[in-house]
Amino acid sequence: MLTHPPLPTHPPMLGVPTSKPPMVATTEPTTTTTRKPRPPLVVQPVVAPGPPAPPSQPAIPPNWPPPLPTHPPATKPPTLAPWPPQPAKPTPTKPKPTPKPPVPVLPGPTPAPEAMDASCGAKNGYQDQERIVGGQNADIGEWPWIAALFNNGRQFCGGSLIDSTHILSAAHCVAHMSSWDVARLTVRLGDHNIRTNSETRHVEKKVQRVVRHRGFDSRTLYNDVAILTLDSPVQYRHDIRPICMPGSGGQQYSGKTATVIGWGSLRESGPQPAVLQEVNIPVWTNAECRQKYGNAAPGGIIDTFLCAGQASRDSCSGDSGGPLMVNDGRWTQVGIVSWGIGCGKGQYPGVYTRVTSFMPWITKNLK
Repeated sequence: MLTHPPLPTHPPMLGVPTSKPPMVATTEPTTTTTRKPRPPLVVQPVVAPGPPAPPSQPAIPPNWPPPLPTHPPATKPPTLAPWPPQPAKPTPTKPKPTPKPPVPVLPGPTPAPEAMDASCGAKNGYQDQERIVGGQNADIGEWPWIAALFNNGRQFCGGSLIDSTHILSAAHCVAHMSSWDVARLTVRLGDHNIRTNSETRHVEKKVQRVVRHRGFDSRTLYNDVAILTLDSPVQYRHDIRPICMPGSGGQQYSGKTATVIGWGSLRESGPQPAVLQEVNIPVWTNAECRQKYGNAAPGGIIDTFLCAGQASRDSCSGDSGGPLMVNDGRWTQVGIVSWGIGCGKGQYPGVYTRVTSFMPWITKNLK
């Protein structure tokens, strides 16, 4: 999953037919003669017929003919109305049924909207799931705080959402970035398969500001911590929520089982997966880690480091900046993937930035 420098590996590179009018018949008055037997026959004057009535013309609709009929006009001549017109027969009307009065509906309890748990450290799925090098695919939306960092469209590091506008990551991921690089830097949240846009509705944000620790040393990887400020707050949802930050006390976490997640290589110098990976690894004491590394650690294993891993289980190249987490009732970030020698080599556990050592710096730079 995440990238470790090989000795230690340092930051990844970044027409219309017509019809004749119908003929209309005209009516002439007839001459009538009245005959009487007595007295002599008298012939009544004949009434001369009047001039024939002009033929009546059918009314032409103002929009006829249509300019481009969508259907052909009828070929049958229109049927004439009877003359003289007959009075219309009244249409019997049925009595309307009397509507029944509505049945009153008593108000029931209004269902409460589904609450969205915006509290930190609320993982989706099984909270103690035993499931990077030696890891396996995470479930979709399982780790809602995981962030994927992209430079010019290429994923190169990880990070974690710690509030609505800030991503916690490693300083070596952004140490050599110019202002031009920062302008091209984007952060994806709610993602699962980084090579497809159809599996999840991920959110992509631009980065407004990058702050890395002033004491960061690219040779020893001391103070390997950075905070990225998003250009606008992200809206929390089922698959986008922050992880909890630890207190600044002296808890060491040694002996606990931690989980590391990321899109780093599956093995040393191996391929980078498209799907988010997860693996459980034990946390070492710093004394054990110091003894294992000896002089192989350029600056030694110091108190602000946290070591975790075992043979065939580790973070690797590309995981840098991602979270190492423990479940203390809520998922809490205790480490930031920083460096290591190889990936999954039993004698060399992964080395992480110990988050408890930098809580004052983190809190200050969130303001």
